[in-house]
Amino acid sequence: NMVVPGDLVLLASGDNIPADCRINLVENAEIDVDQAALTGESLPVTFYKGDSVKMGSTVVRGEVEATVEFTGADTFFGKTASLLKDDHELSHLQKILMRIMKILVSISVVCCAIN
Repeated sequence: NMVVPGDLVLLASGDNIPADCRINLVENAEIDVDQAALTGESLPVTFYKGDSVKMGSTVVRGEVEATVEFTGADTFFGKTASLLKDDHELSHLQKILMRIMKILVSISVVCCAIN
């Protein structure tokens, strides 16, 4: 199923959060969420009305209604993934190491040619 910003979703115990959502302002709106995949925290985090929960998390306790804020590449998880894409640009350290390697290879070729 496709969700878009503005959709209302019911987040209940055991559900994966489908997108970045904001918990609706309802009395007693509280859920515990396992964010280990995003933050590495081993314990669930409690979220209250008005808080934002992130895609890739799992509800471990409670039930709330939330409004989808961001989907796809606009989510926290999507932005993090876009940082990891390969842009084929060499870092300063990689450029220095390539220069050193070229010098060492040149020296090796010259030494082999002399012998």
